[in-house]
Amino acid sequence: MSTVFETIKDRLPITEVLTAYITLIPSGNQYKAKCPFHNEKTASFSVSPEKGFYYCFGCGAKGDIFNFVEQFEGLDKRGSLKVLAERAGIDISKNNVQTERNDHSYEILEKATNLYQKNLINNKDVNNYLKTRGISNETIKEFRIGYAPDAWRFIIESLDEKDVLSAQNVGLVKILEDNRKYDRFRKRIIFPIADTSGRIIGFSGRLFPDINSDGPKYLNSPETELFQKSKVLYGFDKAKFHIKKNNFAILVEGQFDIVISHQYGFRNTVATSGTAVSDNAIIDTKNNLAVVSRLTSNIFLAFDGDSAGQKALDKAAVVALKLGMNPKVVPLPEGLDPADFILKNGADSWKDLLKISKHFLIHEAVRIRESNYSPHVLVSVIKNRIFPFLRLVISPIEQNLYLEGIIRELNIPKNLIIDEFNLFLKKIPLEIKEEFSEEKDSDFINITSMERFLAIIKIYPDKDFQAHLKELEELKIKENIFSFKEIEEDRMKKIIAIVERENLLLDSSGIEGLMFELKEKIKDDFFNKLLNFYTIQLNEAEQYNDQDKINSILYILQNINISRQPNG
Repeated sequence: MSTVFETIKDRLPITEVLTAYITLIPSGNQYKAKCPFHNEKTASFSVSPEKGFYYCFGCGAKGDIFNFVEQFEGLDKRGSLKVLAERAGIDISKNNVQTERNDHSYEILEKATNLYQKNLINNKDVNNYLKTRGISNETIKEFRIGYAPDAWRFIIESLDEKDVLSAQNVGLVKILEDNRKYDRFRKRIIFPIADTSGRIIGFSGRLFPDINSDGPKYLNSPETELFQKSKVLYGFDKAKFHIKKNNFAILVEGQFDIVISHQYGFRNTVATSGTAVSDNAIIDTKNNLAVVSRLTSNIFLAFDGDSAGQKALDKAAVVALKLGMNPKVVPLPEGLDPADFILKNGADSWKDLLKISKHFLIHEAVRIRESNYSPHVLVSVIKNRIFPFLRLVISPIEQNLYLEGIIRELNIPKNLIIDEFNLFLKKIPLEIKEEFSEEKDSDFINITSMERFLAIIKIYPDKDFQAHLKELEELKIKENIFSFKEIEEDRMKKIIAIVERENLLLDSSGIEGLMFELKEKIKDDFFNKLLNFYTIQLNEAEQYNDQDKINSILYILQNINISRQPNG
């Protein structure tokens, strides 16, 4: 008798599952792709339809459809099972599947969601309010919107005494030192927040009615083991495949913004409501925008035009730029949020507004131009509003293109802004400054991870990077690459100048984090060379059906991947 896992695998070919996330290219009896779990220029990600298995020769990622969904969407095993079971049309609640430790917590959150939903049905005032906000009954059901009554123990009284502590652990209940207990959410419209598999992990509550009421307008679940704000976006579980299909995501702030967007057909919309965009996206691959970036590099930022909205816009743009994404700003009319605009003007007008959206850097240049600053103030504003973001653009070619666009928008001399940009990054020593001319375009030379690593060691001689050096030395590559003599002196001077300017805004912890990332990248490059070499050997052995050689190479590849693990 087959297990539920085997049944799902039988119903869902691996190519069908993976195609929803990445682009697969036929290669003989297999498929190849660029690995979604590490940055690479050539496709080293191999998929075998016959075995239902994938393997990346670049980073060592491997497994079946469950492993892939778990890693790609940042889920646990139970979460990936839920996602794939729904796609396969299997109700796992009717199957004897081993439960995870957190299942009871999910059950309590699910029970609370149902209670809030049922309570909303019987509340005429809340239903009327939602209708005035343009939300249909179908949307209320889809997003499972509910209402927490004006009661201190609505949830507590629905739970067994032994479950109250669990309810506290998931942010539903507060327990004081004297053991008094009360519900966290009271007199609030409840918007359940789900993980990427659709399991409820937290809530955002909007005060209602808010006349003569105490407390914040919006109250969100606290950080818990299940609900980590930097790892989830509201509505992502409903939007993820639409983001992939449309090749862009729309990021909004409010609950009403997202539910109205989905109601009017913009189902690739996600929100920061009750969650948070984290600037730790490069290191944390499960960060919310990092997961979005694996589905698309295009993101539209539709935030309010007030000071809070501008601050949120800046933060989202920083993370998007660090991830190599293309952030565009939706030019919302003053005083209107996305929900208001769509309800007032319709879906077609919202679509037109998306079409005229400009890249964040160009958007900022337009705002500066329209402010009509004096020449002296203009330079200062550009330094404060443009340059800190421009330096985050990963691609040198794109950085040049945005510079050109900024110059056009502000109608200022090209050499002036380039010079000011260079000065902003770092005052270049006189003997090196001439090398950074417009003709040579040397500001944007390609620098390898090793060159950048060596330059930072030279720039910061007082910092101790011995642990990184030792780790790389253990790979027996130190004698081959850890030498300034291998890099021409003139080039090293130029690299040092550029790296100094790049890191001008980084503090001590930022430099240490950068060195860690560079070390990992160098290790990846080293292993990739080995893996590419042995992959070619493996392909040749498979062509001649040389089983002994195939087994020998597979053994070598396995040892390489063990060695590249942190504890390998």
